Amino acid sequence: MTTENKNSNEIENIDSIVEEVEKLPIDQRQVVLQKLEIYQGDLPHPDILEGYNRLYPDAAKKIIDNGISESVHRRKMEERYLSGNITAHKLGQLFGFLIATMVIIGGIYLIAKDKQIAGSILTGTTALGLIGLFTGNNNSK
Repeated sequence: MTTENKNSNEIENIDSIVEEVEKLPIDQRQVVLQKLEIYQGDLPHPDILEGYNRLYPDAAKKIIDNGISESVHRRKMEERYLSGNITAHKLGQLFGFLIATMVIIGGIYLIAKDKQIAGSILTGTTALGLIGLFTGNNNSK
């Protein structure tokens, strides 16, 4: 079953439940609405945590501590990922600049050795590529 079909079925089920609740007399409807509770979050509902504590002392504290340590770990991993991407980007720029500089120097050398056409093409295309790169005219955006 696809996610879209599952969501559609859930919405239909919710609509049918709402219709049934609306058919109830007002006093029964109020009782149902008072009992209806929606909870969403990273940690279990406090009532559920309370139940865990009854089964196993300090279970709620361990569950909460685990949730906190998972959040800290996730943030550290995201930070390392972003830091690594920034470092890779900077290294790519540096090496690209070094290669382009060497190609331009090679083109100038060719021009100096009476190979004007090859030197001009090599130097010109590299310079145009650098201009496009540093002015932001690339297709990846």
